[in-house]
Amino acid sequence: MAAPHSPTRRLLIAGATGLSTLSWTGASAQGTGKSDQLEKILQNKTLRVAVPQEFPPFGFTNKDVLDGFDITIARMLAADLKVALKPLPVASADRIPALLEDRVDVIISSLGKTAEREKQIDFSSSYAPTYMGIFSDANSGIADAAALKGRKVGVVRGSLEEAELKAQAPQATAMAFDSSAPLLEAYARRSIDAFAAGNVVAESIPDVAMRERVRRLAVLRQSHCYIGVRKQEPRLLARIEAFLSQARSSQALMVNAIHWFRHSLSPDMFRDGKS
Repeated sequence: MAAPHSPTRRLLIAGATGLSTLSWTGASAQGTGKSDQLEKILQNKTLRVAVPQEFPPFGFTNKDVLDGFDITIARMLAADLKVALKPLPVASADRIPALLEDRVDVIISSLGKTAEREKQIDFSSSYAPTYMGIFSDANSGIADAAALKGRKVGVVRGSLEEAELKAQAPQATAMAFDSSAPLLEAYARRSIDAFAAGNVVAESIPDVAMRERVRRLAVLRQSHCYIGVRKQEPRLLARIEAFLSQARSSQALMVNAIHWFRHSLSPDMFRDGKS
């Protein structure tokens, strides 16, 4: 993990502060006569963001300070808006409720997009192309997902991985955890035989020896990450899109991914955000 003033952090900060030179005023939304969410953020000079709760490498607490891939994206967006960041760590199942109940302005918390979720909120273009899969030790004797019958497979409660695991591998015994940290602890203790998670979670296991032994048994689905916004907030969504566009072109997203996901990723993965 980079020190507070490491070259990696300086590059990320430089990318964040230089992302956008566009002028965005706090004027009321045209034709509505009332403030929209972007105006409220600018007036309050604070961006409230739902972020991961102990879900490394996306978000976790390090010496009482929040850090991680999504935390850095949230800092970059707040810097681009020239407002203070107020993060709210939430469990996966509480991300959308926090947004709908106006406890936060946006969600930046490894949020995947589904048809059901699109009925509730709007999504930005993707900022982190990832996939979710089932993983286990190379020496576990489990050759593929078909061999999971009777095996315990850890998954984060309320996540897309939980739904996909139950749909695609019903023969497995799903064991739900509140976050990825206790899930990986259970895997290290061999309390579970495998786990379903995003590929970056598997690639970022702190124990190097264990991480090197982990093998993918199956891909459950491609799972890009998006920023979530409440419905009928077109100005805020457009402002976020402008931020993401420049973060891609400046390679700030790429630098952030390489730092937190440990492995170099293809620049093509961050080119246009389409999915």
